Amino acid sequence: MLIHEAALMDRVFARFLEKVGDPIDRQEVPAASIERYKGKLPSLLLEYWAEHGWCGYGDGMFWIVNPQEYEGVVASWLEGTELEKLDTYHLVARSAFGDLYF
Repeated sequence: MLIHEAALMDRVFARFLEKVGDPIDRQEVPAASIERYKGKLPSLLLEYWAEHGWCGYGDGMFWIVNPQEYEGVVASWLEGTELEKLDTYHLVARSAFGDLYF
């Protein structure tokens, strides 16, 4: 990621925090989890994990989650589809209403 892209994402994330407020039910992200996803997920996301943890925002309307906890869900969703062969997918967030974000 280029420096100006990272700065833009930092501004977007700061605006997000301004709008939805402080996180709830924060879980510290283990260093082993950050290591596991290096090179698989954007480094800026891993930095946000280290700083903010896995947690909810907007009174639980949006959640940054541990991708490992959703590996079975992702595998079931992809099973038998062409997507399964195209890439590796990691669920990184969910909404309170079941929307999943990869």
